[in-house]
Amino acid sequence: MCCTIKFLLVNLPDFFLWNFCLVQVETPRAVFGVPLVSLRKRGQMRQGLPLVLTHIVEFVEKHGLSKSGLFRVGGSVKRWKELRKSFDEGGFPEFDSWDILTSASLLKVFFGELPGGLIPEPHRTQLLKEELNQAVRTVLNSLPEEHFNVLCYLMFFLSRVAAESHLNLMTSKNLSIVFGPNIFQ
Repeated sequence: MCCTIKFLLVNLPDFFLWNFCLVQVETPRAVFGVPLVSLRKRGQMRQGLPLVLTHIVEFVEKHGLSKSGLFRVGGSVKRWKELRKSFDEGGFPEFDSWDILTSASLLKVFFGELPGGLIPEPHRTQLLKEELNQAVRTVLNSLPEEHFNVLCYLMFFLSRVAAESHLNLMTSKNLSIVFGPNIFQ
Protein backbone atom coordinates (compact mmCIF):
# COMPACT_ATOMS: atom_id res chain seq x y z
CA MET A 1 0.00 0.00 0.00
CA CYS A 2 1.46 3.35 -1.01
CA CYS A 3 1.05 6.17 1.49
CA THR A 4 2.29 9.65 2.05
CA ILE A 5 2.55 11.47 5.34
CA LYS A 6 -0.12 13.92 4.13
CA PHE A 7 -2.48 11.02 3.37
CA LEU A 8 -1.91 9.62 6.87
CA LEU A 9 -2.45 12.97 8.56
CA VAL A 10 -5.68 13.60 6.67
CA ASN A 11 -7.18 10.11 6.72
CA LEU A 12 -6.13 8.42 9.95
CA PRO A 13 -7.65 9.15 13.35
CA ASP A 14 -5.36 10.91 15.84
CA PHE A 15 -4.84 7.84 18.01
CA PHE A 16 -3.04 6.12 15.11
CA LEU A 17 -0.61 8.98 14.59
CA TRP A 18 1.44 8.33 17.73
CA ASN A 19 2.28 4.90 16.26
CA PHE A 20 3.32 6.40 12.94
CA CYS A 21 7.04 6.17 13.70
CA LEU A 22 6.68 2.44 14.33
CA VAL A 23 4.94 1.74 11.02
CA GLN A 24 7.03 1.20 7.92
CA VAL A 25 5.49 2.97 4.97
CA GLU A 26 5.88 1.10 1.72
CA THR A 27 6.86 3.45 -1.08
CA PRO A 28 6.26 2.51 -4.73
CA ARG A 29 9.87 1.43 -5.35
CA ALA A 30 11.02 0.39 -1.86
CA VAL A 31 12.57 -3.06 -1.68
CA PHE A 32 13.53 -3.25 2.01
CA GLY A 33 10.78 -4.05 4.49
CA VAL A 34 8.42 -5.03 1.67
CA PRO A 35 6.65 -8.41 1.33
CA LEU A 36 8.02 -10.63 -1.43
CA VAL A 37 4.56 -10.80 -3.01
CA SER A 38 4.59 -6.99 -3.37
CA LEU A 39 8.02 -7.08 -5.01
CA ARG A 40 6.71 -9.68 -7.49
CA LYS A 41 3.57 -7.68 -8.27
CA ARG A 42 5.65 -4.56 -8.89
CA GLY A 43 8.00 -6.35 -11.28
CA GLN A 44 10.96 -6.14 -8.89
CA MET A 45 11.69 -9.85 -9.18
CA ARG A 46 13.22 -11.92 -11.97
CA GLN A 47 13.00 -15.69 -12.10
CA GLY A 48 11.22 -15.62 -8.74
CA LEU A 49 13.98 -13.69 -6.92
CA PRO A 50 14.13 -10.07 -5.76
CA LEU A 51 16.49 -8.07 -7.98
CA VAL A 52 18.09 -6.46 -4.92
CA LEU A 53 18.88 -9.91 -3.51
CA THR A 54 20.53 -11.21 -6.67
CA HIS A 55 22.48 -7.96 -7.09
CA ILE A 56 23.97 -8.20 -3.59
CA VAL A 57 24.58 -11.97 -3.67
CA GLU A 58 26.30 -11.84 -7.06
CA PHE A 59 28.62 -9.10 -5.79
CA VAL A 60 29.50 -11.00 -2.60
CA GLU A 61 30.04 -14.23 -4.58
CA LYS A 62 32.34 -12.50 -7.05
CA HIS A 63 34.40 -10.50 -4.57
CA GLY A 64 33.94 -11.76 -1.04
CA LEU A 65 33.47 -15.49 -0.46
CA SER A 66 36.98 -15.73 0.96
CA LYS A 67 36.74 -12.54 3.06
CA SER A 68 37.43 -13.22 6.72
CA GLY A 69 34.62 -11.84 8.87
CA LEU A 70 32.00 -12.14 6.14
CA PHE A 71 28.56 -11.73 7.82
CA ARG A 72 30.17 -11.52 11.28
CA VAL A 73 31.94 -8.18 11.00
CA GLY A 74 29.58 -5.34 10.22
CA GLY A 75 30.31 -3.05 7.34
CA SER A 76 29.92 0.72 7.33
CA VAL A 77 26.44 1.60 8.59
CA LYS A 78 26.62 4.93 6.76
CA ARG A 79 27.51 3.17 3.50
CA TRP A 80 24.84 0.45 3.74
CA LYS A 81 22.22 3.12 4.49
CA GLU A 82 23.31 4.92 1.31
CA LEU A 83 23.12 1.69 -0.68
CA ARG A 84 19.75 0.83 0.81
CA LYS A 85 18.40 4.28 -0.05
CA SER A 86 19.61 3.86 -3.62
CA PHE A 87 17.89 0.46 -3.92
CA ASP A 88 14.69 1.83 -2.33
CA GLU A 89 14.67 4.66 -4.85
CA GLY A 90 14.78 2.17 -7.72
CA GLY A 91 18.51 2.26 -8.41
CA PHE A 92 21.13 -0.46 -8.62
CA PRO A 93 24.25 1.07 -7.10
CA GLU A 94 27.68 -0.08 -8.15
CA PHE A 95 29.51 -1.72 -5.29
CA ASP A 96 33.19 -1.12 -4.83
CA SER A 97 35.46 -4.09 -4.22
CA TRP A 98 36.24 -2.75 -0.74
CA ASP A 99 32.56 -2.86 0.14
CA ILE A 100 32.28 -6.60 0.84
CA LEU A 101 31.43 -6.37 4.55
CA THR A 102 28.95 -3.55 3.91
CA SER A 103 27.26 -5.59 1.18
CA ALA A 104 27.06 -8.62 3.46
CA SER A 105 25.51 -6.43 6.17
CA LEU A 106 22.97 -5.11 3.67
CA LEU A 107 21.99 -8.68 2.77
CA LYS A 108 21.31 -9.40 6.45
CA VAL A 109 19.26 -6.19 6.65
CA PHE A 110 17.15 -7.29 3.68
CA PHE A 111 16.21 -10.55 5.41
CA GLY A 112 15.93 -8.94 8.84
CA GLU A 113 13.33 -6.47 7.54
CA LEU A 114 11.36 -8.93 5.43
CA PRO A 115 7.84 -8.70 6.89
CA GLY A 116 7.06 -11.95 8.69
CA GLY A 117 10.48 -13.39 7.88
CA LEU A 118 11.37 -15.76 5.08
CA ILE A 119 9.56 -18.61 6.83
CA PRO A 120 6.41 -16.85 8.08
CA GLU A 121 3.72 -17.98 10.48
CA PRO A 122 2.02 -20.47 10.51
CA HIS A 123 4.95 -22.34 8.95
CA ARG A 124 7.26 -21.67 11.95
CA THR A 125 4.72 -23.10 14.37
CA GLN A 126 4.23 -26.15 12.16
CA LEU A 127 7.99 -26.83 12.24
CA LEU A 128 7.89 -26.97 16.03
CA LYS A 129 4.92 -29.34 16.18
CA GLU A 130 5.85 -32.12 13.77
CA GLU A 131 8.61 -34.67 13.37
CA LEU A 132 11.59 -32.78 11.97
CA ASN A 133 12.00 -34.47 8.56
CA GLN A 134 8.29 -34.52 7.85
CA ALA A 135 7.90 -30.97 9.17
CA VAL A 136 10.61 -29.66 6.85
CA ARG A 137 8.99 -31.33 3.84
CA THR A 138 5.54 -30.09 4.79
CA VAL A 139 6.67 -26.53 5.45
CA LEU A 140 8.73 -26.29 2.27
CA ASN A 141 5.80 -27.58 0.22
CA SER A 142 3.43 -25.08 1.80
CA LEU A 143 5.58 -21.94 1.62
CA PRO A 144 4.41 -19.21 -0.74
CA GLU A 145 6.25 -19.56 -4.06
CA GLU A 146 8.19 -16.31 -3.58
CA HIS A 147 9.43 -17.41 -0.16
CA PHE A 148 10.38 -20.87 -1.41
CA ASN A 149 12.39 -19.46 -4.34
CA VAL A 150 14.26 -17.00 -2.13
CA LEU A 151 14.94 -19.66 0.52
CA CYS A 152 16.41 -22.04 -2.08
CA TYR A 153 18.56 -19.26 -3.54
CA LEU A 154 19.77 -18.23 -0.07
CA MET A 155 20.59 -21.82 0.95
CA PHE A 156 22.53 -22.39 -2.27
CA PHE A 157 24.47 -19.14 -1.73
CA LEU A 158 25.18 -19.94 1.94
CA SER A 159 26.45 -23.41 0.98
CA ARG A 160 29.02 -21.68 -1.26
CA VAL A 161 29.97 -19.37 1.62
CA ALA A 162 30.40 -22.39 3.93
CA ALA A 163 32.54 -24.14 1.30
CA GLU A 164 35.05 -21.30 1.78
CA SER A 165 34.93 -21.48 5.59
CA HIS A 166 38.64 -22.30 5.74
CA LEU A 167 39.16 -18.70 4.54
CA ASN A 168 36.11 -16.74 5.72
CA LEU A 169 35.57 -18.69 8.99
CA MET A 170 31.84 -18.94 8.24
CA THR A 171 31.02 -22.57 8.93
CA SER A 172 27.46 -23.79 8.52
CA LYS A 173 27.05 -23.38 12.29
CA ASN A 174 28.23 -19.75 12.16
CA LEU A 175 25.96 -19.06 9.19
CA SER A 176 22.97 -20.52 11.03
CA ILE A 177 23.70 -18.26 14.01
CA VAL A 178 23.89 -15.20 11.75
CA PHE A 179 20.98 -15.94 9.39
CA GLY A 180 18.62 -18.02 11.57
CA PRO A 181 17.07 -15.06 13.39
CA ASN A 182 16.52 -13.23 10.10
CA ILE A 183 14.93 -16.23 8.39
CA PHE A 184 12.65 -17.10 11.30
CA GLN A 185 11.92 -13.62 12.68
